[in-house]
Amino acid sequence: MLLIFYNFLTFILYIPFIFLTFIRRFLKKEHSIKYKEKIFFMNYKRPNGFLFWFHVASIGEFKSILPIIEFYLKQNSRNNFLITTVTLSSYNEYKKLFDYNNRVYHQFMPFDLKFLINNFFKNWQPDFVSFVDSEIWPNFIMKIKKNRIPLILLNARITQKSFLRWNTFNKTSQKIFNSFSTCISSSEDTSKYLTILGAKNIKFFGNIKFCSSPENNIKNQEQFESVRKKKIWCALSTHSNEEIFCGKVHLMVKKRVDNILTIIIPRHVHRIEKIYSNLKDLGLKVQIKSEEDRINDAADIVLVNYYGSVNKYLRNISQVFIGKSTLEKFENNGGQNPIDAAKNSCFIYHGQYVYNFKDIYKLLNEFGISQEILNTEDLARKLEEKFSKNVGVDENKINEINNFSKNIFENTIREYNKYLK
Repeated sequence: MLLIFYNFLTFILYIPFIFLTFIRRFLKKEHSIKYKEKIFFMNYKRPNGFLFWFHVASIGEFKSILPIIEFYLKQNSRNNFLITTVTLSSYNEYKKLFDYNNRVYHQFMPFDLKFLINNFFKNWQPDFVSFVDSEIWPNFIMKIKKNRIPLILLNARITQKSFLRWNTFNKTSQKIFNSFSTCISSSEDTSKYLTILGAKNIKFFGNIKFCSSPENNIKNQEQFESVRKKKIWCALSTHSNEEIFCGKVHLMVKKRVDNILTIIIPRHVHRIEKIYSNLKDLGLKVQIKSEEDRINDAADIVLVNYYGSVNKYLRNISQVFIGKSTLEKFENNGGQNPIDAAKNSCFIYHGQYVYNFKDIYKLLNEFGISQEILNTEDLARKLEEKFSKNVGVDENKINEINNFSKNIFENTIREYNKYLK
């Protein structure tokens, strides 16, 4: 009954969604041409051979599937891939990596409406499907089940809040989650929730995002040449007011540590002017850095003004604070993904509000490469201690993480291969 209501609701919302998509295109938040893939019939020629279809929401999930794609591309020349995404930034990342690869295709995910779904399957006819993270599209899932196509929920993530919402409609949830051939969970909590929601073949190996490899970028190495002698730390994925928090930390550390440089990479760069103003009010010298700029040796704070740069900076930094973790308003949805920092051999600091990534932080704390901080004074004291001893992350700890990542990947591939024989 609920699925009938859902279909009625998606039909009613289709016209408003078209208008919203056009508005977003006008605001340059959608691709100027490919936006049509979300709302209209499209005509694509399916590649010959076996077609894997991965659906991801955004950049983080897109990067998490790259090791799997690379593995199966090498395994068989007849393997092809369709990647569907929701955000423009994830398409730009695809274009950067696969634009000239004639075996990896991209389409924006169509609205979850039956006639658009039928058109999608008429075009692509996938042989194997993976939905990643928390991407649950009921009508697509029902169509995949009807067509008897293997469907994996990869790196499944269900929060307590979303579980309670799904469990309110238990019969419908059972029908949806039971449609997955296998659910590969990202956490033990998610495994428990999936069991209650009726999923079958639930596996937990660890978070697949541990398997991604840090990027290597020579250009950014050159941009750091002017500040090689400085003691650098980075505040990553900061949210409103956390930049002021980091500015105050910088001022405290600067009193006792020479040549200190703070790099701030905010979660949302549209806030850059406000952040700049707040930091200037603290009496700090601030550089707003675009992609091609060299780092200003005279700056206290370097404020990064573009996306897609995280790994390039982390390669040059040993101490990282990760945001969305210090403010009480983030108690039930706090935390940002610390895996990139860990894979780049950074020591990680975070506040107490890391609910969305609590399992990962717990693991990193056990590895001894992350630590919770209480306030500005606590973070300043810990940074001073690390800089004075010139201590980074123990290489043995990094090897442990790499071995852990290898096990996750091998178990995931083993699970996939069960459906590819």
